Amino acid sequence: MAQCLSSIKMQTYQDLQVILVDDGSTDESAEIAKSFVDADIRFMLYQQANQGQGVARNRGLEIAIGKYIVFVDADDFLDNDYIQIHIDELGAEDYIQSGYRRVDTNGAVLAQKSPFHRYQFTSPCMRLYRLEWLKSQKLSFPQAMIYEDVIFSLQIWGLIPKVKILNYYGYNYTLNPSSTTSTINHTAQQTLTKKILSLPVPVWLKLYTIFRLFIFFHKS
Repeated sequence: MAQCLSSIKMQTYQDLQVILVDDGSTDESAEIAKSFVDADIRFMLYQQANQGQGVARNRGLEIAIGKYIVFVDADDFLDNDYIQIHIDELGAEDYIQSGYRRVDTNGAVLAQKSPFHRYQFTSPCMRLYRLEWLKSQKLSFPQAMIYEDVIFSLQIWGLIPKVKILNYYGYNYTLNPSSTTSTINHTAQQTLTKKILSLPVPVWLKLYTIFRLFIFFHKS
């Protein structure tokens, strides 16, 4: 987590509101977060009982007051120019989508992934959104489920937003074998599939996403 927060603190774009939502952590995360809050006025910490990533992301979205917003998971980190490059490249679009590096827990690069189209990555990270647009759509992350990011992305795609694709790898996604998305959870996968099928988005997009997830869940 310290690496994540340090990478945000060192951004070349400095006019930031950094919202940290501690979702009932039981490790040293809260103390690490407090050390950044004490040292930098831009950092603010909100603590809550464990309610899941969806609730935590929604709280951050509610609190945010800037012109843009990005989501960063605590295990991940950003290149120093990440935010500046996205802001510079965003034109009249509603959000900009870029690629990422997959790294191990030591920071070694395992792969680079570039987006070829807007439907390729379901994570809400690796994007910079116009906050006014995002809030105007009155979207929220689903609660009490794993893979809430998939549902959030499908809801966004169903709106047919204006999107810019950026061939840039500035988001570093840490592959953690013990994370909730890395651990096989068949019940959660079934819940996700049912939720996808219930969404008011085009059928082809639902089927495409389910197919991509099937490949992801069953890869060796």
